[in-house]
Amino acid sequence: MSADETRKIPDVEAAAAPEKAAAKKTPAKKPAAKATKAAAAKGETAKKPAAKAARPAAKKAVAKPAAKKPAAAKADTAEAAPKPAAAAPEAAKKPAAERSARQKAAKKAAPELRHGKAGVATVVDAGGKEVEARALGKALFEVPADVNTLHLVVRAEQAARRSGTASTKTRGEVSGSTAKLYRQKGTGRARAGSVKSPVRTGGGIAFGPRPRSFAIKVNRKVVRKALAMALSNRAENGNVYVASGLDLDVPSTATMNEFLVNLDIAAPVLVVTHDEPTVSKSVRNLTYAEASEVGALSTEQVLRARSLVLTEKAFTALNEA
Repeated sequence: MSADETRKIPDVEAAAAPEKAAAKKTPAKKPAAKATKAAAAKGETAKKPAAKAARPAAKKAVAKPAAKKPAAAKADTAEAAPKPAAAAPEAAKKPAAERSARQKAAKKAAPELRHGKAGVATVVDAGGKEVEARALGKALFEVPADVNTLHLVVRAEQAARRSGTASTKTRGEVSGSTAKLYRQKGTGRARAGSVKSPVRTGGGIAFGPRPRSFAIKVNRKVVRKALAMALSNRAENGNVYVASGLDLDVPSTATMNEFLVNLDIAAPVLVVTHDEPTVSKSVRNLTYAEASEVGALSTEQVLRARSLVLTEKAFTALNEA
């Protein structure tokens, strides 16, 4: 290669150098575009956090009224405030204990129902005040009790009150045809004879109730002894009274009620009379008392009553019996 050629080569390279530089500059514009895109993207991303930031701001705006710190502090103070109130029930327990003590004292101080002397009849006047004590006959008021005898007599008295009139008709008493309903064979049905059969509607009743007596036979001496046992038990507990001033010309429930209330005895009360219809009529409307004649006095009546009130006539008749 000649010297001239070698000299020309740098010129060519030198001439080509600006073109290469321009070529290098032109592709550099693309990164600029990318930079603009990146900047735009950054701007968008910057905007998005702003929007996101706006959302929490809205949340905060909504949540602020509900989550106020002073309110929470007030709530804490409100929670702490009931502690003295919790002590209030403890203070309230003391009056309850005092009330229970008072109630117990009231129960202890409550006067017991009147009881007369055991084994005698307590005579009272119209105002219910005790007048004297009268002796009772040993035959009726000093008999030891026997539970089996009392149970037998009371059960006999209750059974004797049953009417025993329940009744039904058997197939022979029911009205209806006696003809066979259909032939014996060939129908495919169960064989049938009378329409009055107990298995058919309108037929007779098998083993139904029939009129009968429920009476239980008890010897008269046993009945009398059981009555004496019941009277003796009431006398032993001091629950026999004689009303000396109980004279009624006209039936009066109010007068009888006032007399029994003033008497202050255990209920229910059995008032025993002897041919005194005014006294019996005065008692029959009282829910806690019943009346009975001396001749119709039963063991069940005496045992059902906790206190016995005898009129003068009834006491004389019963004590002499």
